[in-house]
Amino acid sequence: MTATTITRARRLIRRPDPGGNGGRDGNALIGHSKATPYIFSLPAILLVAAILGFPVIYGTWQSFFRAPSLGAPVEFVGFENYLDMFSGTEFWHALNRTAVFVFGSLILGTVLGLVFSFALFRVVGRLRFLRAVTVAPYIISNVAAAVMFRLLFNSQFGAVNQVIEFFGLDGLGWLSDPGLAMFVVIVTQVWTDLPLTILVLLGGLMTIDKSYLDAALVDGATGWTRARSLTIPLLTPQLVISTVWLSYSTLTGLGVVLAMTGGGPLLATQTLAMEMYTVAFRALEFNQALAIATFILILNAVLTLAYVGVARRYEYEQ
Repeated sequence: MTATTITRARRLIRRPDPGGNGGRDGNALIGHSKATPYIFSLPAILLVAAILGFPVIYGTWQSFFRAPSLGAPVEFVGFENYLDMFSGTEFWHALNRTAVFVFGSLILGTVLGLVFSFALFRVVGRLRFLRAVTVAPYIISNVAAAVMFRLLFNSQFGAVNQVIEFFGLDGLGWLSDPGLAMFVVIVTQVWTDLPLTILVLLGGLMTIDKSYLDAALVDGATGWTRARSLTIPLLTPQLVISTVWLSYSTLTGLGVVLAMTGGGPLLATQTLAMEMYTVAFRALEFNQALAIATFILILNAVLTLAYVGVARRYEYEQ
């Protein structure tokens, strides 16, 4: 495949404006200035910001307080909750488990998302109903999915072990082994988030100009070469969206871990979200739990900015 085909195609994802005038011609055609859409959208933006912003601001403010005892009036303690959080070994263990959980889910979810989106993009005719079927896991709650996978991976009567034993091998203690338990939790979380990843990547594939793919095919690029050099780079915006979503879902996800393992065995799946739940509803230290929640919010924002920054650098270096 020639370099010209790849270069011309990649310009699709970073070409600023076909008219070269900042989009003024497009706005002039419909008779309004560039700021008009934002003016009309401002009330909705302010309403959404208020609904989403107030709990965040209130929760962050409450993380600077502490009640001496349950039911007692809260007292302002500044950053003491955060200092106690960072000085505890439980927090750092939970952060380590969260890193494994998040990045394991990102890798597995992105790979499976690409595989399924490429496969569904090629289906034609009556098989297109499979695209709708992929949404099914998304409409199932995380807790219900966790219960289902807990039954599947049950060490005594689970279907997974029955298949393994059918081939003459010994079944595994999936949820009693620390290493295997994290793997099962990752698989379950990815299964619940995979539909949205597939839909986002499939939508990106449908927007790619087929002329570039045809030109690459004429140049002799087929299969993995065309996907690696042309299609996947053109999917960079959609990959960023799916990565941000998977990161947010796993970083804040509680239902799967709580319903499957409760943070065990031996705290092997004690993520930050599970630690926040433990501190709030078992230790009844709600302000300390809000400090953990604020840290999760900041961590998620930092990861999102990192994903976008890496994607932009990759986009402009190609």
